[in-house]
Amino acid sequence: KRTWTLRQRGLHMQANQEPSSTGMTWALAVLVAIVIGGADESAAGFLIGALIGALLGQVLHLRTLVKNQRERIDSLQQRPRAVEAEHHTDEAPAPFPEPRPKPLSPAPRQAPIFDRTPNTELPAAAEPVIAAPAAARSAEPISDVAEPATTPPFASDSSLPPAPIDDWVDKFIRWFKGGNPLARIGIVILFFGATFLAKYAAENRLFPIELRFIGLALGAFALLIVGWRLKDRRPMYAQLLQGGGIAGLYLTVFAASRLFHLIPLGLALPLLIVIAVTSAILAVAQNALSLAVIGTAGGFLAPIMVSTGSGNHVALFTYYAILNLGVFTVAWFRTWRVLNVLGFLFTFTITGLWRASGYHTQDLFSADAFLILFFLMYVGVSILNCVRQPANLKGYVSGSLVFGLPVVAFTLHATMVSRIEYALAWSALILGVFYFALAFTLWRTRRENFRLLVEAFAAIGVIFGSLAIPLAFDTRTTAAMWAVEGAGLVWLGLRQDRKLARLFGSFLQILAGIGFFVGLHRLHSSQPLLNSIYLGALMLAISGVLTSFWWHRHRIRLATYESKIEAFFAMWGVCWWLFAGINEIHAHMRQALLGSALIYLSATSALLAFIGMRTRWSLPQTMALYLPAIAALFGVLYAFDAGRPFAEWGESGWLTILAVQVGLLYLLDVKRLEANASGEHFLHVWSLWVLALVIAWQTSWWVESHTGGVWPALPWGVVPALLLAVIGRRPPKPKWPLDRFEDIYRTLGALPLAVGTIAWIVLVDLTNPGDPLWLPYIPLLNPLDISVALSLACLALWWTALNGEQRESLGSRDDQQRGPLAVFAALVFFWLNAALIRALHYTVGTPVTVFGIMDSQVVQAALSIFWGLLGFAAMTIAARQRWRSVWVVGAALMIVVVAKLFLIDLSSVGTIARIASFLTVGVLLLVTGYLAPLPPKPAADAAT
Repeated sequence: KRTWTLRQRGLHMQANQEPSSTGMTWALAVLVAIVIGGADESAAGFLIGALIGALLGQVLHLRTLVKNQRERIDSLQQRPRAVEAEHHTDEAPAPFPEPRPKPLSPAPRQAPIFDRTPNTELPAAAEPVIAAPAAARSAEPISDVAEPATTPPFASDSSLPPAPIDDWVDKFIRWFKGGNPLARIGIVILFFGATFLAKYAAENRLFPIELRFIGLALGAFALLIVGWRLKDRRPMYAQLLQGGGIAGLYLTVFAASRLFHLIPLGLALPLLIVIAVTSAILAVAQNALSLAVIGTAGGFLAPIMVSTGSGNHVALFTYYAILNLGVFTVAWFRTWRVLNVLGFLFTFTITGLWRASGYHTQDLFSADAFLILFFLMYVGVSILNCVRQPANLKGYVSGSLVFGLPVVAFTLHATMVSRIEYALAWSALILGVFYFALAFTLWRTRRENFRLLVEAFAAIGVIFGSLAIPLAFDTRTTAAMWAVEGAGLVWLGLRQDRKLARLFGSFLQILAGIGFFVGLHRLHSSQPLLNSIYLGALMLAISGVLTSFWWHRHRIRLATYESKIEAFFAMWGVCWWLFAGINEIHAHMRQALLGSALIYLSATSALLAFIGMRTRWSLPQTMALYLPAIAALFGVLYAFDAGRPFAEWGESGWLTILAVQVGLLYLLDVKRLEANASGEHFLHVWSLWVLALVIAWQTSWWVESHTGGVWPALPWGVVPALLLAVIGRRPPKPKWPLDRFEDIYRTLGALPLAVGTIAWIVLVDLTNPGDPLWLPYIPLLNPLDISVALSLACLALWWTALNGEQRESLGSRDDQQRGPLAVFAALVFFWLNAALIRALHYTVGTPVTVFGIMDSQVVQAALSIFWGLLGFAAMTIAARQRWRSVWVVGAALMIVVVAKLFLIDLSSVGTIARIASFLTVGVLLLVTGYLAPLPPKPAADAAT
């Protein structure tokens, strides 16, 4: 009982120690009311802001309470386990002293042990618990808190990571509580209040303008003095006050001089310089980054908040030059990269906005002079940062300042001087020389801190030196020079193990390709080979392939992220090579475009294989292996526009591309090719499919150009069927590749051919009347029926040649092969019906259209008799051979015939055809019932 009472008292004390939400609620209510009400400038805005802030404070307070309750629940759950672990240690328990004998008395009532889960009330009365023997009591540990049977559903699992939103809210709470939240709110309110007061006073003229500015200045000085006096006792609070005072002084001097002309410019500039220097001195003296940031941000924001749109850029940029001088001064003593980036962003963002909205041509020299001044200041800041510690170009702070500065400054400069001829080229050249000279100067100092900065400046110098080329020359010269320069930089970077140099060289080649492609429409290929397009693309191709080869030769020393660059530049170079050749063929060999292109691609594939084998480089061998397959795909797509695959010298091209593909596959199989052949089997079957498509397509086109009727449709089914027959030969011939890759050709290769053959049988029987033109039509002995019969025979030959594993790989797992037999029987049934309809058409003149067949009494009667004969034959043969399943199929067909007779044929019973159908089917049913009874079940099925 005492333990339980102490536990409850501790929880009660802990609950009483919860942080009060009153202060937080009032603080947030005031802050949000000031922000929203000040923006809306109405009483309703202040009221709504206060309500929102109060609700936000309550929500944050409730989150804190819920978090504390979860921690308490976790501690309650872990306490019984800890007690149990203490009593189950390996150490022997301390012996109990022997109890003294006591007189016999009734057993005392033991206090009950309750389940002390939350919201559980103590019972008014409890049953007595029989005391256990002393030995049992000494062996069993007694816990003052019973372990709960199940985990409460609201208990949190501390091992789970917090949700992102919870993490963000916790960070906000920690920031809000850290330092001095009231001071944070106060300085924000003060700043907004001063701004709104100045605006209101200016609009309503409540006080003399001089008095207003004197009051603002005195308030700013008061903040500075109080902040300086408190710098030792409460440094965070003091820095906030000083930052607000500095921002207020910036605002006061700028507005007094620019907006109301109370202070002459000659006096305002020294005052602003004094404020900037004072801010830097205070920040450096107290080592207060926050003070420097607040002062700098306030100074940069001051002209924006009180701007009248006058557009006097000289005064604005002079003011910003003074601010940046303060940033430069701070960088001389402290390495505060955040402050440097803040000044950089403010300066060039506002400069860019002014360039977009307020720039005029007559402002060129003054604006460009300020831009150059800002650029030089922040170059100096980058150097000063490295004086005390090395550059960290991987971080966003140093990297953005070192690499972002020249890009932003040159972009703004380019927008102003772009109309001047060769101005951009000279600017890029001067900037490149400047960075080269700077890199050389820093390198001469031999300081280790400058090593990375020297490399960065050298790379920037190369970039802008290279950029001067396209700005002064045409696209062809630019692409060639950039490509060669990039390849040279990659070679140098790999030899000297310089990551930045080789990455920049790679990037330079990509820029060369983009520049060449963008200016491609301005180039003309006047003569074969010796023209701008071919030579430029050739230089890009050679540079890309050499770059890839050099990456391959030095692959051991490469970083992880550089592992894929070799493959990229190999494909990059080959693509430019193919573009150069195909473009020349398209420009000068239009009459033989398809064949010449396929021959060119075949030669490229052979050349890549040769280079790969001579240099023991597997990547070009892999590309050579797959290039013919890709070329065949594009050749097929182009043949659709040309109308046939052998158009435009296509026969020579297809013969060459297939020969190269088969030769490379043969070299790969005999281990002379070191390519990555993960898709080798697919390449084999792809060649087979392309061969079947090209032969069938070209044969059909040739037949159609000489005759008509049914003849052009026959090659589409006969060609794949004959290939199936070749694949299904026993034993497979030739030895290579059919015997060597028997399983692949008979399964993956033959399956599309079989599906295509089946689809052709169905389609041609549905849509083609089978007109043989000059030949007489003989049922089952005409070109169409012979071709269908031949295709069915080839399908049967191929399927019977498959072994069990090959059939299982195609999805046929039935030992009796009922599924394939059913498909084959359905095809035969469909073909014979179509043959019957075509025979009636050519003998008695019945229609062959769908609606004509449905309305023709002769056709319907003939189909009924034919189906009855097929059912009779199936049931009779099945009864003799004891094929129960075949007999069931025949019986089902007879049922269909009977249904057809009563549903379709009965509509005109007086016609001779319908009467004949009824009589014939009736006789067949009688004879079948007598000659073909149902076969018995097999012995295994009967036993079951």
